[in-house]
Amino acid sequence: MSKRVLQREASAQNIIDTAMALFAEQGYDRTSIRQIAESAGISLGLLYNYYKSKDELLKAILVKGREDILKSFEKPEGLTPFGYLEHHIRTTFQVLEQNKNFWRLYHSLRLQSEILKELEKEVEQENQLVLQLLTQNLAAAGSTSPSAEAVLMFATIDGIAQHYLMLPNYPLQDVMIRYIVQLKNHLAS
Repeated sequence: MSKRVLQREASAQNIIDTAMALFAEQGYDRTSIRQIAESAGISLGLLYNYYKSKDELLKAILVKGREDILKSFEKPEGLTPFGYLEHHIRTTFQVLEQNKNFWRLYHSLRLQSEILKELEKEVEQENQLVLQLLTQNLAAAGSTSPSAEAVLMFATIDGIAQHYLMLPNYPLQDVMIRYIVQLKNHLAS
């Protein structure tokens, strides 16, 4: 890859990281495109070379960040069906810890339907894919009601994530381990 391409990618990532931090800290509506440029250490004109509007920048952040969701479903070879579910849960929370600013922003934006309206179709398709994958994996792990348990698992992971993002001393690792143990005991019964 050429030096120019690498610089362009680094600049775009700097803008995304800066915007994500400001959106998470101040809120999307209270953050101006000018603040993003100043905090990123670039001119407003340069920022507009990358993103035509704050909405376009937000969409780029959401598209990039949602790739994490699909990453949590990557299936390493040789895992048992339950081992895969455990891997998914652990990977989900690892991604949450690594990209806390993104997930804080994402969860706050979910409550602002007008902002996500443009992405509504993609988010719904993504949610259906998550439920389908969870249903398949729960069925393989021995669930007697995989569709219902997939919805419950999705809601449980989402709730744990929200608490972790809102509460400064939330014991994520302890809660995750307890949830995995409960799931294993439930599927074994």
